[in-house]
Amino acid sequence: MKYVVFWEYNPNEIDSAVKKLKAFREEVKKNPEKYAKPLTPNYTMSVGFKGFQIFESDDPEQLARMVLHYRPEVKFEIVHITETKKTVSLYDEYK
Repeated sequence: MKYVVFWEYNPNEIDSAVKKLKAFREEVKKNPEKYAKPLTPNYTMSVGFKGFQIFESDDPEQLARMVLHYRPEVKFEIVHITETKKTVSLYDEYK
């Protein structure tokens, strides 16, 4: 399954958030099987201190590990996504 993971941090905690980001990248290099697979780079948005990245995972614990790593400095919103053609196909099945 694919997910858009939105993140946001308080600008007063930028140093801590960046340290956690660097540590997380090292941890993923050592143990990639424990974490969701990134499908895109990490994007920073131009509104506030927010961004997003798209991940793939069939194990919700992989995403939970990431969220726990960044707490309390970073807040997350994780949204499951489906290709529109699949959604339309499912819709047609239920008509």
